[in-house]
This record gives sequence, C-alpha cells and structure tokens, in this order.
Amino acid sequence: MVKVDRINISNEGLTKFFSPIEAQIMEVLWENDEMMTSEITKKTNIPLSSVAGTLDRLVKADFAKRKVDKNGQRIRYIYSATTTANNAANAITTRILDSLVDTFGAVAIENFSNYKKNK
Repeated sequence: MVKVDRINISNEGLTKFFSPIEAQIMEVLWENDEMMTSEITKKTNIPLSSVAGTLDRLVKADFAKRKVDKNGQRIRYIYSATTTANNAANAITTRILDSLVDTFGAVAIENFSNYKKNK
C-alpha cells in the first residue's frame, strides 16, 4: 500500500508504491470498469484468496471500492477503482513531494524547479 515510509525507489513501476499483487490488481481495475474477484483472479493468475485479501486492503486504503450485488440468494461483490490511474499518480506524487518538502524544505523546492531527468 502507498505509505511514504515503505516506498522503494529501486523497485520497478507501481511496485515502488504498491506490493506486486496490489499493483497487478490496480492495473486490472484501472483497465476495467467493474470486476468480480473471480474475474480479477483470471486476469492476474493470482490465487483467489490472495486477490480477496488484497482487495480488502485496497478498499480500506480507498484505492478500490466494493459494491454488493444481490441476485436472489446469491451475493456477489463487485470491485472498481475509486479513481483513475492518473489521479492516483497525482495523489501519490503529492504525498511524496509533501514529505520531501517537510524534510528538506527550500532545498527540495529548489531541486524541483531545476529538475531534469538523468538519463
């Protein structure tokens, strides 16, 4: 889950901010409107129990939402992302920038204005 103290900049892609399973699930949710746990399992090849537990954490962290679909006696949970990938990136970036400014103040701000990606 995106916690500033757990960010690992040496990881690739979204796993800098999410666990590998969380990243796979979020990518699937961002690509699809609504999905059931079983559908997410099929798309990710992650075991159903791991998907279910991870979805609970993503719902608690407000990256995903769950709605109940009652069809007769059967109850199904349908999941979707709470925001777009771009909005999530904006929120994550803001948290990281806030943390850097809190820690380094004016030096961080100066570095932001002079920033050019090293190749």
